[in-house]
Amino acid sequence: MILPIRGLSSHRTWPYVTIGLVILNFIIYFLQMYLGEEATLKLFWQGGAIPSKLSQVKLFTSWQSLKMLATMFTSLFLHAGWVHLLGNMLFLWVFGEALEDELGHWRFLGFYFFCGFFSLLLHSVVAGRLSVPIIGASGAIAGFLGAYLIRYPQAPVQTLVFLLVRFKIIEVPAFVWLGLWLVLQFYGLRQGGAVAWFAHLGGFLTGLLGVFLFLPATSPATPKKTASRKKNRRRR
Repeated sequence: MILPIRGLSSHRTWPYVTIGLVILNFIIYFLQMYLGEEATLKLFWQGGAIPSKLSQVKLFTSWQSLKMLATMFTSLFLHAGWVHLLGNMLFLWVFGEALEDELGHWRFLGFYFFCGFFSLLLHSVVAGRLSVPIIGASGAIAGFLGAYLIRYPQAPVQTLVFLLVRFKIIEVPAFVWLGLWLVLQFYGLRQGGAVAWFAHLGGFLTGLLGVFLFLPATSPATPKKTASRKKNRRRR
């Protein structure tokens, strides 16, 4: 088994928004546990994004339309279990820190919701007949992966490799990790199941193409932060 554990680190500011999003998601998940299974299920139906309803949002009244559109944001903070939550938060931490450093805190937060919104929009267009709620931050985080690929393709990602009873940490180029992730999405799409694969792919495409809309004016066209982690340490 292999796991990414660290991407490029911040060199200008602390990743306040990345850390805040992780903490907020954990808090909401603990509240879900406190509510109990029945109340949590009801919360999923109220706060989750339901493609069949979103695809018909023009048929609703103005207030109902706003409620449906709001679920495209509230759904990003609901998770179905520990594996779902921990997997999303791990990838948010690994691939979010450098992006927040480059975009700035507020642009980064806006980019998060931007990717989440369009990931669910694409999923609703493609799978508009589904009447089950879509929950989780995967679509927004997939946007970060797309942005990371275009901004830091050669950046080293520290990867934990488990070898039977031992483990070691190696550095893998970002494009290898993200290429592997992308292959797994297409494989999952072919297999089907309950995972919103189109939301993942929609978020990835949104981040890949849309990150340039959120870059500050002073951001270089070609990132210079793709050097090894050792060079990053010398800049501190």
